[in-house]
Amino acid sequence: MSLPSRRLEQAARLIALVSGLALFVFAAAELCNYATGLVSLETMGDIAAWRTALIRSWPGAALLFVAFVGHIGTTLWFVARRATLRMSLSDAVLTFSGILVPLLLLPYIVDTRGANLLFGVDDDSLYKLARLWPEHAFLYVTLIVLLWGHGCLGLHEWLKLRPRYAAIAPVLTVLALALPIAAVAGLVAAARVVGVLMADDAFAAQVRAATRWPSAAAEDALWRWRLTAVAAYAAFLVAATGAVIVRFLRIVVAPKIDVTYVNGSTLKASTGPTLLEISRIHGVPHADGCGGRGRCTACSVRIEQGEASLPPRTAAELEMLGAEDPLVRLACQIRPTAALTVTRLAHTADAAATEPELDSAGIERQVAALCVQLQDQAALMGARRAYDAIFLLNEFLDMAHTAIANHKGWVVRMTGGGIVAVFGRDDSPQAACRAAAAASADIDVALDRINEKFAAELGRPIAVAMGLAFGAAYLGRIGAGPSKVLTAIGPVIDAASGLAALTEARGSQLLSDSIALEAAGLDATGFELVSLTAKNGETRQVFATGHARLGVPGKPPPVPPG
Repeated sequence: MSLPSRRLEQAARLIALVSGLALFVFAAAELCNYATGLVSLETMGDIAAWRTALIRSWPGAALLFVAFVGHIGTTLWFVARRATLRMSLSDAVLTFSGILVPLLLLPYIVDTRGANLLFGVDDDSLYKLARLWPEHAFLYVTLIVLLWGHGCLGLHEWLKLRPRYAAIAPVLTVLALALPIAAVAGLVAAARVVGVLMADDAFAAQVRAATRWPSAAAEDALWRWRLTAVAAYAAFLVAATGAVIVRFLRIVVAPKIDVTYVNGSTLKASTGPTLLEISRIHGVPHADGCGGRGRCTACSVRIEQGEASLPPRTAAELEMLGAEDPLVRLACQIRPTAALTVTRLAHTADAAATEPELDSAGIERQVAALCVQLQDQAALMGARRAYDAIFLLNEFLDMAHTAIANHKGWVVRMTGGGIVAVFGRDDSPQAACRAAAAASADIDVALDRINEKFAAELGRPIAVAMGLAFGAAYLGRIGAGPSKVLTAIGPVIDAASGLAALTEARGSQLLSDSIALEAAGLDATGFELVSLTAKNGETRQVFATGHARLGVPGKPPPVPPG
Protein backbone atom coordinates (compact mmCIF):
# COMPACT_ATOMS: atom_id res chain seq x y z
CA MET A 1 0.00 0.00 0.00
CA SER A 2 1.37 3.40 -0.97
CA LEU A 3 1.95 6.13 1.61
CA PRO A 4 -1.02 8.27 0.37
CA SER A 5 -3.31 5.20 0.59
CA ARG A 6 -2.14 4.53 4.14
CA ARG A 7 -2.79 8.11 5.16
CA LEU A 8 -6.23 7.99 3.51
CA GLU A 9 -7.14 4.85 5.44
CA GLN A 10 -5.87 6.33 8.72
CA ALA A 11 -7.89 9.49 8.09
CA ALA A 12 -11.00 7.42 7.28
CA ARG A 13 -10.65 5.44 10.50
CA LEU A 14 -10.24 8.65 12.50
CA ILE A 15 -13.33 10.15 10.84
CA ALA A 16 -15.32 6.98 11.55
CA LEU A 17 -14.25 7.03 15.21
CA VAL A 18 -14.83 10.74 15.89
CA SER A 19 -18.12 10.88 13.98
CA GLY A 20 -19.29 7.70 15.73
CA LEU A 21 -18.54 9.17 19.15
CA ALA A 22 -20.41 12.38 18.27
CA LEU A 23 -23.46 10.43 17.08
CA PHE A 24 -23.30 8.20 20.16
CA VAL A 25 -23.45 11.23 22.46
CA PHE A 26 -26.41 12.58 20.48
CA ALA A 27 -28.21 9.21 20.64
CA ALA A 28 -27.57 8.96 24.40
CA ALA A 29 -29.03 12.44 24.92
CA GLU A 30 -32.06 11.50 22.80
CA LEU A 31 -32.71 8.33 24.79
CA CYS A 32 -32.32 10.18 28.09
CA ASN A 33 -34.92 12.64 26.84
CA TYR A 34 -37.30 9.79 25.95
CA ALA A 35 -36.78 8.25 29.39
CA THR A 36 -38.12 11.41 31.06
CA GLY A 37 -41.50 10.45 29.62
CA LEU A 38 -41.74 8.23 32.71
CA VAL A 39 -41.89 11.44 34.75
CA SER A 40 -44.35 13.43 32.67
CA LEU A 41 -45.08 14.54 29.13
CA GLU A 42 -44.39 18.13 30.16
CA THR A 43 -40.90 17.26 31.48
CA MET A 44 -40.15 15.37 28.32
CA GLY A 45 -41.22 18.35 26.20
CA ASP A 46 -39.23 20.90 28.24
CA ILE A 47 -35.99 18.90 27.97
CA ALA A 48 -36.62 18.24 24.27
CA ALA A 49 -37.00 21.97 23.64
CA TRP A 50 -33.62 22.67 25.27
CA ARG A 51 -31.94 19.85 23.34
CA THR A 52 -33.51 20.96 20.05
CA ALA A 53 -32.28 24.51 20.53
CA LEU A 54 -28.75 23.18 21.05
CA ILE A 55 -28.55 20.83 18.07
CA ARG A 56 -30.31 23.24 15.71
CA SER A 57 -27.92 26.07 16.38
CA TRP A 58 -25.43 26.53 13.56
CA PRO A 59 -22.56 24.79 15.39
CA GLY A 60 -24.78 21.94 16.60
CA ALA A 61 -26.45 21.38 13.25
CA ALA A 62 -23.14 21.50 11.38
CA LEU A 63 -21.51 19.03 13.80
CA LEU A 64 -24.44 16.62 13.59
CA PHE A 65 -24.62 16.81 9.77
CA VAL A 66 -20.88 16.28 9.30
CA ALA A 67 -20.87 13.39 11.80
CA PHE A 68 -23.88 11.75 10.12
CA VAL A 69 -22.49 12.03 6.59
CA GLY A 70 -18.94 11.17 7.68
CA HIS A 71 -19.99 8.03 9.55
CA ILE A 72 -22.20 6.69 6.77
CA GLY A 73 -19.57 7.60 4.17
CA THR A 74 -16.70 5.84 5.96
CA THR A 75 -18.89 2.80 6.66
CA LEU A 76 -19.67 2.38 2.96
CA TRP A 77 -16.05 3.14 2.03
CA PHE A 78 -14.72 0.38 4.27
CA VAL A 79 -17.38 -2.03 2.97
CA ALA A 80 -16.31 -1.25 -0.60
CA ARG A 81 -12.66 -1.97 0.29
CA ARG A 82 -13.28 -5.40 1.80
CA ALA A 83 -11.29 -8.23 0.25
CA THR A 84 -13.44 -10.93 1.86
CA LEU A 85 -16.81 -11.26 3.55
CA ARG A 86 -15.32 -13.53 6.21
CA MET A 87 -15.21 -11.64 9.50
CA SER A 88 -15.80 -12.10 13.21
CA LEU A 89 -19.36 -12.10 14.53
CA SER A 90 -18.91 -8.72 16.21
CA ASP A 91 -17.56 -7.17 13.00
CA ALA A 92 -20.46 -8.66 11.03
CA VAL A 93 -23.04 -7.28 13.47
CA LEU A 94 -21.32 -3.89 13.50
CA THR A 95 -21.13 -3.71 9.70
CA PHE A 96 -24.67 -4.84 8.92
CA SER A 97 -26.28 -2.79 11.70
CA GLY A 98 -24.35 0.22 10.38
CA ILE A 99 -25.82 -0.40 6.93
CA LEU A 100 -29.39 -0.90 8.21
CA VAL A 101 -29.60 2.09 10.57
CA PRO A 102 -29.81 4.76 7.79
CA LEU A 103 -32.65 2.85 6.11
CA LEU A 104 -34.78 3.40 9.22
CA LEU A 105 -33.31 6.73 10.26
CA LEU A 106 -33.69 8.65 6.99
CA PRO A 107 -37.55 8.46 6.87
CA TYR A 108 -37.65 9.59 10.52
CA ILE A 109 -35.40 12.56 9.72
CA VAL A 110 -37.62 13.53 6.76
CA ASP A 111 -40.78 13.36 8.90
CA THR A 112 -39.28 15.56 11.62
CA ARG A 113 -36.41 17.83 10.62
CA GLY A 114 -37.38 17.68 6.94
CA ALA A 115 -40.95 18.75 7.71
CA ASN A 116 -39.57 21.57 9.84
CA LEU A 117 -37.31 22.91 7.08
CA LEU A 118 -39.71 22.41 4.15
CA PHE A 119 -43.04 23.36 5.67
CA GLY A 120 -42.26 25.13 8.96
CA VAL A 121 -43.65 22.30 11.09
CA ASP A 122 -42.87 22.59 14.82
CA ASP A 123 -41.63 19.01 15.34
CA ASP A 124 -41.70 19.03 19.14
CA SER A 125 -42.30 15.97 21.31
CA LEU A 126 -46.07 16.28 21.02
CA TYR A 127 -45.89 16.34 17.21
CA LYS A 128 -43.49 13.35 17.05
CA LEU A 129 -45.57 11.21 19.39
CA ALA A 130 -48.85 12.08 17.68
CA ARG A 131 -47.41 11.49 14.21
CA LEU A 132 -45.16 8.48 14.74
CA TRP A 133 -47.02 6.63 17.49
CA PRO A 134 -48.63 4.09 17.43
CA GLU A 135 -48.79 3.57 13.62
CA HIS A 136 -44.99 3.44 13.32
CA ALA A 137 -44.28 2.19 16.86
CA PHE A 138 -42.57 -1.04 15.79
CA LEU A 139 -40.20 0.70 13.36
CA TYR A 140 -39.46 3.42 15.91
CA VAL A 141 -38.54 0.94 18.66
CA THR A 142 -36.51 -1.12 16.16
CA LEU A 143 -34.60 2.03 15.21
CA ILE A 144 -33.82 2.77 18.88
CA VAL A 145 -32.58 -0.77 19.56
CA LEU A 146 -30.57 -0.99 16.33
CA LEU A 147 -29.01 2.47 16.64
CA TRP A 148 -28.12 2.11 20.31
CA GLY A 149 -26.86 -1.45 19.88
CA HIS A 150 -24.63 -0.39 16.99
CA GLY A 151 -23.20 2.47 19.02
CA CYS A 152 -22.57 0.37 22.13
CA LEU A 153 -20.90 -2.41 20.13
CA GLY A 154 -18.70 0.10 18.33
CA LEU A 155 -17.71 1.71 21.63
CA HIS A 156 -16.96 -1.72 23.10
CA GLU A 157 -14.75 -2.68 20.15
CA TRP A 158 -12.83 0.58 20.57
CA LEU A 159 -12.38 0.28 24.34
CA LYS A 160 -12.03 -3.46 24.91
CA LEU A 161 -8.25 -3.52 24.55
CA ARG A 162 -7.67 -0.62 26.94
CA PRO A 163 -6.35 -1.79 30.32
CA ARG A 164 -8.86 -0.06 32.60
CA TYR A 165 -11.92 -0.95 30.49
CA ALA A 166 -12.29 -4.39 32.08
CA ALA A 167 -12.84 -2.83 35.51
CA ILE A 168 -15.71 -0.57 34.38
CA ALA A 169 -17.24 -2.83 31.70
CA PRO A 170 -19.90 -4.33 34.05
CA VAL A 171 -21.15 -0.87 35.02
CA LEU A 172 -21.23 0.26 31.39
CA THR A 173 -23.11 -2.91 30.42
CA VAL A 174 -25.83 -2.20 32.98
CA LEU A 175 -26.15 1.38 31.74
CA ALA A 176 -26.19 0.24 28.09
CA LEU A 177 -29.12 -2.07 28.83
CA ALA A 178 -30.99 0.21 31.20
CA LEU A 179 -31.04 3.33 29.02
CA PRO A 180 -32.93 1.94 25.96
CA ILE A 181 -35.35 0.08 28.25
CA ALA A 182 -36.08 3.32 30.11
CA ALA A 183 -36.33 5.22 26.81
CA VAL A 184 -38.88 2.82 25.30
CA ALA A 185 -40.84 2.77 28.55
CA GLY A 186 -40.86 6.58 28.61
CA LEU A 187 -42.01 6.74 25.00
CA VAL A 188 -44.85 4.30 25.65
CA ALA A 189 -45.95 6.19 28.76
CA ALA A 190 -45.88 9.56 26.97
CA ALA A 191 -47.51 8.15 23.83
CA ARG A 192 -50.44 6.80 25.83
CA VAL A 193 -51.04 10.24 27.29
CA VAL A 194 -50.85 11.81 23.82
CA GLY A 195 -53.20 9.13 22.44
CA VAL A 196 -55.82 10.00 25.03
CA LEU A 197 -55.43 13.73 24.37
CA MET A 198 -55.57 13.36 20.58
CA ALA A 199 -58.81 11.36 20.87
CA ASP A 200 -60.45 14.69 21.69
CA ASP A 201 -61.12 16.28 18.29
CA ALA A 202 -60.96 19.81 19.68
CA PHE A 203 -57.60 19.19 21.32
CA ALA A 204 -56.29 17.43 18.21
CA ALA A 205 -57.26 20.45 16.10
CA GLN A 206 -55.40 22.75 18.49
CA VAL A 207 -52.29 20.54 18.30
CA ARG A 208 -52.37 20.50 14.49
CA ALA A 209 -52.73 24.26 14.39
CA ALA A 210 -50.01 24.89 17.00
CA THR A 211 -47.49 22.56 15.35
CA ARG A 212 -48.45 23.61 11.80
CA TRP A 213 -49.31 20.01 10.94
CA PRO A 214 -48.51 19.14 7.29
CA SER A 215 -51.36 19.53 4.83
CA ALA A 216 -52.37 16.78 2.40
CA ALA A 217 -50.11 18.30 -0.27
CA ALA A 218 -47.25 18.52 2.22
CA GLU A 219 -47.81 14.88 3.19
CA ASP A 220 -47.45 13.87 -0.45
CA ALA A 221 -44.27 15.90 -0.75
CA LEU A 222 -42.84 14.33 2.43
CA TRP A 223 -43.64 10.87 1.06
CA ARG A 224 -41.67 11.69 -2.09
CA TRP A 225 -38.78 13.02 0.00
CA ARG A 226 -38.74 9.84 2.10
CA LEU A 227 -38.67 7.75 -1.06
CA THR A 228 -35.91 9.91 -2.54
CA ALA A 229 -33.77 9.70 0.60
CA VAL A 230 -34.06 5.92 0.82
CA ALA A 231 -33.49 5.54 -2.94
CA ALA A 232 -30.38 7.72 -2.79
CA TYR A 233 -28.97 5.67 0.08
CA ALA A 234 -29.85 2.47 -1.77
CA ALA A 235 -27.91 3.80 -4.78
CA PHE A 236 -24.85 4.28 -2.57
CA LEU A 237 -25.31 0.72 -1.27
CA VAL A 238 -25.48 -0.59 -4.83
CA ALA A 239 -22.32 1.36 -5.68
CA ALA A 240 -20.53 -0.08 -2.64
CA THR A 241 -21.69 -3.57 -3.56
CA GLY A 242 -20.43 -3.03 -7.11
CA ALA A 243 -17.08 -1.89 -5.75
CA VAL A 244 -16.86 -5.06 -3.61
CA ILE A 245 -17.60 -7.24 -6.65
CA VAL A 246 -14.99 -5.41 -8.74
CA ARG A 247 -12.46 -5.80 -5.92
CA PHE A 248 -13.18 -9.52 -5.65
CA LEU A 249 -12.71 -9.93 -9.41
CA ARG A 250 -9.42 -8.00 -9.28
CA ILE A 251 -8.21 -10.28 -6.49
CA VAL A 252 -9.11 -13.35 -8.56
CA VAL A 253 -7.07 -12.20 -11.58
CA ALA A 254 -4.24 -10.58 -9.59
CA PRO A 255 -0.72 -12.13 -9.67
CA LYS A 256 -0.27 -15.01 -7.24
CA ILE A 257 2.44 -15.39 -4.58
CA ASP A 258 3.38 -18.12 -2.12
CA VAL A 259 2.47 -17.42 1.51
CA THR A 260 3.84 -19.97 3.97
CA TYR A 261 2.75 -20.25 7.59
CA VAL A 262 5.28 -21.87 9.92
CA ASN A 263 3.67 -24.99 11.44
CA GLY A 264 0.87 -24.48 8.93
CA SER A 265 0.10 -24.57 5.24
CA THR A 266 1.57 -22.97 2.13
CA LEU A 267 -0.94 -21.37 -0.20
CA LYS A 268 -1.20 -19.42 -3.41
CA ALA A 269 -2.50 -15.96 -2.60
CA SER A 270 -3.39 -12.95 -4.72
CA THR A 271 -1.56 -9.68 -4.26
CA GLY A 272 -3.63 -6.79 -2.97
CA PRO A 273 -5.24 -7.95 0.28
CA THR A 274 -3.53 -7.65 3.65
CA LEU A 275 -1.96 -10.75 5.16
CA LEU A 276 -4.85 -10.96 7.63
CA GLU A 277 -7.34 -10.84 4.75
CA ILE A 278 -5.35 -13.53 2.93
CA SER A 279 -5.67 -15.74 6.01
CA ARG A 280 -9.42 -15.15 6.10
CA ILE A 281 -9.91 -15.72 2.36
CA HIS A 282 -8.20 -19.10 2.57
CA GLY A 283 -9.66 -20.13 5.93
CA VAL A 284 -6.34 -20.07 7.76
CA PRO A 285 -6.88 -19.54 11.52
CA HIS A 286 -5.44 -16.14 12.43
CA ALA A 287 -6.03 -14.24 15.67
CA ASP A 288 -7.75 -10.86 15.36
CA GLY A 289 -8.65 -8.71 18.34
CA CYS A 290 -9.70 -5.41 16.72
CA GLY A 291 -11.13 -6.28 13.30
CA GLY A 292 -7.94 -5.48 11.45
CA ARG A 293 -7.86 -1.84 12.55
CA GLY A 294 -4.29 -1.87 13.87
CA ARG A 295 -5.33 -1.33 17.50
CA CYS A 296 -3.93 -4.56 19.00
CA THR A 297 -1.16 -7.13 18.52
CA ALA A 298 -3.36 -10.23 18.19
CA CYS A 299 -2.64 -10.66 14.45
CA SER A 300 1.12 -10.04 14.78
CA VAL A 301 3.49 -12.26 12.82
CA ARG A 302 7.23 -12.73 12.60
CA ILE A 303 8.59 -12.46 9.06
CA GLU A 304 10.85 -15.45 8.50
CA GLN A 305 11.49 -14.86 4.76
CA GLY A 306 10.56 -12.10 2.33
CA GLU A 307 10.87 -9.06 4.61
CA ALA A 308 12.71 -7.09 1.90
CA SER A 309 9.57 -6.97 -0.26
CA LEU A 310 7.45 -5.36 2.46
CA PRO A 311 7.04 -1.60 2.94
CA PRO A 312 8.24 0.11 6.14
CA ARG A 313 6.18 -0.20 9.29
CA THR A 314 3.03 1.90 9.54
CA ALA A 315 2.40 4.31 12.39
CA ALA A 316 -0.02 1.76 13.89
CA GLU A 317 2.71 -0.90 13.88
CA LEU A 318 5.25 1.39 15.51
CA GLU A 319 2.73 2.34 18.20
CA MET A 320 1.62 -1.22 18.96
CA LEU A 321 4.87 -3.16 18.45
CA GLY A 322 7.60 -0.62 19.16
CA ALA A 323 10.83 -0.50 17.19
CA GLU A 324 12.78 -3.32 18.88
CA ASP A 325 12.20 -6.15 16.37
CA PRO A 326 11.63 -4.98 12.77
CA LEU A 327 10.71 -8.54 11.71
CA VAL A 328 7.55 -8.52 13.86
CA ARG A 329 4.67 -7.00 11.88
CA LEU A 330 0.89 -6.63 12.13
CA ALA A 331 -0.80 -8.88 9.58
CA CYS A 332 -3.61 -6.34 9.14
CA GLN A 333 -1.12 -3.68 8.01
CA ILE A 334 1.04 -5.49 5.44
CA ARG A 335 0.06 -6.33 1.85
CA PRO A 336 2.44 -8.98 0.48
CA THR A 337 3.66 -8.49 -3.10
CA ALA A 338 6.21 -11.35 -3.14
CA ALA A 339 6.71 -14.77 -1.54
CA LEU A 340 6.45 -14.58 2.23
CA THR A 341 7.03 -16.95 5.15
CA VAL A 342 5.56 -15.98 8.51
CA THR A 343 5.02 -17.28 12.02
CA ARG A 344 1.77 -16.33 13.68
CA LEU A 345 2.58 -15.13 17.19
CA ALA A 346 -0.92 -15.63 18.57
CA HIS A 347 -3.56 -18.20 17.71
CA THR A 348 -7.33 -18.19 17.81
CA ALA A 349 -9.29 -20.89 19.59
CA ASP A 350 -9.86 -22.52 16.19
CA ALA A 351 -6.14 -22.53 15.56
CA ALA A 352 -5.47 -24.11 18.92
CA ALA A 353 -7.97 -26.84 18.11
CA THR A 354 -6.59 -27.58 14.65
CA GLU A 355 -2.91 -27.08 15.55
CA PRO A 356 -2.55 -28.14 19.20
CA GLU A 357 1.24 -28.50 19.07
CA LEU A 358 2.22 -24.89 19.63
CA ASP A 359 5.96 -24.44 19.11
CA SER A 360 7.01 -20.95 18.09
CA ALA A 361 3.33 -19.86 17.97
CA GLY A 362 1.11 -19.16 20.96
CA ILE A 363 -2.08 -17.66 22.29
CA GLU A 364 -2.46 -14.12 23.62
CA ARG A 365 -4.66 -13.78 26.71
CA GLN A 366 -5.51 -11.08 29.21
CA VAL A 367 -4.73 -12.78 32.55
CA ALA A 368 -3.92 -12.09 36.18
CA ALA A 369 -0.37 -13.10 37.12
CA LEU A 370 0.72 -13.86 40.68
CA CYS A 371 4.40 -14.24 41.59
CA VAL A 372 5.05 -15.89 44.97
CA GLN A 373 8.63 -15.71 46.28
CA LEU A 374 10.22 -16.87 49.54
CA GLN A 375 11.75 -13.84 51.24
CA ASP A 376 15.42 -13.87 52.29
CA GLN A 377 15.87 -17.33 50.85
CA ALA A 378 19.68 -17.30 51.07
CA ALA A 379 19.66 -16.64 54.82
CA LEU A 380 17.01 -19.30 55.47
CA MET A 381 18.70 -22.02 53.44
CA GLY A 382 22.38 -21.17 53.83
CA ALA A 383 22.91 -22.63 57.32
CA ARG A 384 20.82 -25.77 56.75
CA ARG A 385 21.80 -29.17 55.46
CA ALA A 386 20.79 -30.00 51.89
CA TYR A 387 18.00 -32.38 52.94
CA ASP A 388 16.50 -29.90 55.42
CA ALA A 389 16.73 -27.02 52.93
CA ILE A 390 15.00 -29.00 50.18
CA PHE A 391 12.33 -30.25 52.59
CA LEU A 392 11.55 -26.71 53.81
CA LEU A 393 11.46 -25.32 50.29
CA ASN A 394 9.15 -28.09 49.09
CA GLU A 395 6.81 -27.48 52.03
CA PHE A 396 6.61 -23.82 51.05
CA LEU A 397 6.13 -24.52 47.33
CA ASP A 398 3.51 -27.21 47.98
CA MET A 399 1.61 -24.76 50.16
CA ALA A 400 1.70 -22.07 47.47
CA HIS A 401 0.78 -24.54 44.71
CA THR A 402 -2.23 -25.83 46.66
CA ALA A 403 -3.58 -22.30 47.17
CA ILE A 404 -3.09 -21.52 43.47
CA ALA A 405 -4.69 -24.77 42.29
CA ASN A 406 -7.70 -24.31 44.61
CA HIS A 407 -8.50 -21.12 42.68
CA LYS A 408 -7.94 -22.60 39.21
CA GLY A 409 -4.53 -21.03 38.75
CA TRP A 410 -1.95 -22.45 36.37
CA VAL A 411 1.70 -22.56 37.41
CA VAL A 412 3.77 -21.38 34.44
CA ARG A 413 7.18 -21.01 36.05
CA MET A 414 9.13 -22.37 39.01
CA THR A 415 11.93 -20.19 40.33
CA GLY A 416 14.59 -21.08 42.87
CA GLY A 417 12.33 -20.16 45.76
CA GLY A 418 8.99 -19.37 44.26
CA ILE A 419 6.19 -19.81 41.75
CA VAL A 420 4.67 -17.72 38.97
CA ALA A 421 1.05 -18.54 38.15
CA VAL A 422 -1.63 -17.14 35.87
CA PHE A 423 -5.38 -17.00 36.40
CA GLY A 424 -8.26 -16.48 33.98
CA ARG A 425 -7.25 -18.16 30.74
CA ASP A 426 -10.96 -18.78 30.09
CA ASP A 427 -12.59 -16.35 32.56
CA SER A 428 -13.46 -12.68 32.72
CA PRO A 429 -10.87 -10.18 33.98
CA GLN A 430 -12.84 -9.71 37.19
CA ALA A 431 -12.97 -13.47 37.87
CA ALA A 432 -9.25 -13.81 37.07
CA CYS A 433 -8.21 -11.05 39.47
CA ARG A 434 -10.55 -12.27 42.22
CA ALA A 435 -9.09 -15.78 41.92
CA ALA A 436 -5.50 -14.49 42.07
CA ALA A 437 -6.30 -12.28 45.07
CA ALA A 438 -8.03 -15.16 46.86
CA ALA A 439 -5.00 -17.38 46.20
CA SER A 440 -2.66 -14.75 47.68
CA ALA A 441 -4.91 -14.51 50.75
CA ASP A 442 -4.89 -18.30 51.17
CA ILE A 443 -1.09 -18.28 50.94
CA ASP A 444 -0.98 -15.65 53.67
CA VAL A 445 -3.25 -17.78 55.90
CA ALA A 446 -1.36 -21.02 55.13
CA LEU A 447 1.89 -19.27 56.02
CA ASP A 448 0.66 -19.18 59.64
CA ARG A 449 0.62 -23.00 59.69
CA ILE A 450 4.05 -23.18 58.05
CA ASN A 451 5.46 -20.89 60.74
CA GLU A 452 3.88 -22.97 63.49
CA LYS A 453 5.99 -25.89 62.24
CA PHE A 454 9.25 -24.14 61.44
CA ALA A 455 9.51 -20.74 63.17
CA ALA A 456 10.92 -22.12 66.44
CA GLU A 457 13.44 -24.26 64.61
CA LEU A 458 14.50 -21.43 62.30
CA GLY A 459 14.53 -18.79 65.02
CA ARG A 460 12.49 -16.46 62.79
CA PRO A 461 9.18 -16.53 60.89
CA ILE A 462 9.11 -17.40 57.20
CA ALA A 463 8.01 -14.45 55.05
CA VAL A 464 6.68 -14.38 51.52
CA ALA A 465 6.82 -11.68 48.83
CA MET A 466 4.02 -11.59 46.25
CA GLY A 467 3.35 -9.49 43.17
CA LEU A 468 -0.09 -9.30 41.50
CA ALA A 469 -0.66 -7.76 38.05
CA PHE A 470 -3.20 -7.91 35.22
CA GLY A 471 -2.41 -7.66 31.53
CA ALA A 472 -1.36 -9.49 28.37
CA ALA A 473 0.46 -12.83 28.43
CA TYR A 474 1.56 -15.08 25.60
CA LEU A 475 0.83 -18.76 26.23
CA GLY A 476 2.64 -21.40 24.22
CA ARG A 477 5.29 -24.11 24.09
CA ILE A 478 8.75 -22.69 24.68
CA GLY A 479 12.07 -24.51 24.83
CA ALA A 480 14.88 -26.03 22.78
CA GLY A 481 14.49 -29.07 20.56
CA PRO A 482 11.95 -31.58 21.90
CA SER A 483 11.96 -30.01 25.37
CA LYS A 484 9.20 -27.50 24.75
CA VAL A 485 6.93 -26.98 27.75
CA LEU A 486 3.63 -25.11 27.84
CA THR A 487 4.29 -21.87 29.67
CA ALA A 488 3.58 -18.13 29.59
CA ILE A 489 5.66 -15.06 28.94
CA GLY A 490 4.87 -11.43 28.36
CA PRO A 491 4.49 -8.04 30.04
CA VAL A 492 2.18 -9.19 32.85
CA ILE A 493 4.55 -12.00 33.90
CA ASP A 494 7.43 -9.54 34.07
CA ALA A 495 5.26 -7.04 35.95
CA ALA A 496 4.23 -9.58 38.62
CA SER A 497 7.83 -10.75 39.08
CA GLY A 498 9.04 -7.16 39.35
CA LEU A 499 6.37 -6.34 41.95
CA ALA A 500 7.37 -9.39 43.99
CA ALA A 501 11.00 -8.24 44.01
CA LEU A 502 9.93 -4.76 45.14
CA THR A 503 7.71 -6.33 47.81
CA GLU A 504 10.70 -8.05 49.38
CA ALA A 505 12.77 -4.84 49.20
CA ARG A 506 9.97 -2.95 51.02
CA GLY A 507 9.43 -5.66 53.62
CA SER A 508 5.76 -6.01 52.61
CA GLN A 509 3.91 -9.18 51.66
CA LEU A 510 1.97 -8.16 48.52
CA LEU A 511 2.21 -5.43 45.91
CA SER A 512 -0.68 -5.21 43.43
CA ASP A 513 -1.14 -2.96 40.43
CA SER A 514 -4.25 -0.79 40.50
CA ILE A 515 -5.97 -2.64 37.63
CA ALA A 516 -5.83 -6.01 39.39
CA LEU A 517 -6.90 -4.50 42.73
CA GLU A 518 -9.94 -2.75 41.23
CA ALA A 519 -10.97 -5.70 39.05
CA ALA A 520 -10.74 -8.07 42.04
CA GLY A 521 -12.94 -5.76 44.10
CA LEU A 522 -10.52 -5.82 47.04
CA ASP A 523 -11.01 -3.61 50.09
CA ALA A 524 -8.22 -1.06 49.66
CA THR A 525 -8.38 0.13 53.29
CA GLY A 526 -5.82 -2.51 54.24
CA PHE A 527 -3.41 -1.34 51.54
CA GLU A 528 -0.92 1.50 51.29
CA LEU A 529 -0.77 3.51 48.06
CA VAL A 530 2.82 3.52 46.78
CA SER A 531 4.37 5.47 43.88
CA LEU A 532 6.99 3.58 41.86
CA THR A 533 9.34 5.10 39.32
CA ALA A 534 10.48 2.84 36.46
CA LYS A 535 13.86 2.98 34.75
CA ASN A 536 12.36 5.06 31.94
CA GLY A 537 11.19 7.66 34.47
CA GLU A 538 7.52 6.67 34.28
CA THR A 539 5.67 6.80 37.60
CA ARG A 540 2.80 4.47 38.48
CA GLN A 541 0.66 3.79 41.52
CA VAL A 542 0.59 0.36 43.19
CA PHE A 543 -0.93 -0.93 46.42
CA ALA A 544 1.12 -2.58 49.20
CA THR A 545 0.07 -4.58 52.23
CA GLY A 546 1.74 -6.61 54.94
CA HIS A 547 -1.03 -9.24 54.80
CA ALA A 548 -2.78 -10.27 51.56
CA ARG A 549 -5.77 -11.57 53.52
CA LEU A 550 -6.73 -8.04 54.61
CA GLY A 551 -8.36 -7.25 51.26
CA VAL A 552 -10.36 -10.51 51.03
CA PRO A 553 -13.44 -10.93 53.26
CA GLY A 554 -13.93 -14.08 55.32
CA LYS A 555 -10.26 -14.68 56.16
CA PRO A 556 -8.98 -15.05 59.76
CA PRO A 557 -7.05 -12.10 61.19
CA PRO A 558 -3.24 -12.14 60.93
CA VAL A 559 -1.34 -13.94 63.68
CA PRO A 560 0.71 -11.44 65.76
CA PRO A 561 4.49 -11.98 65.49
CA GLY A 562 6.32 -13.76 68.30
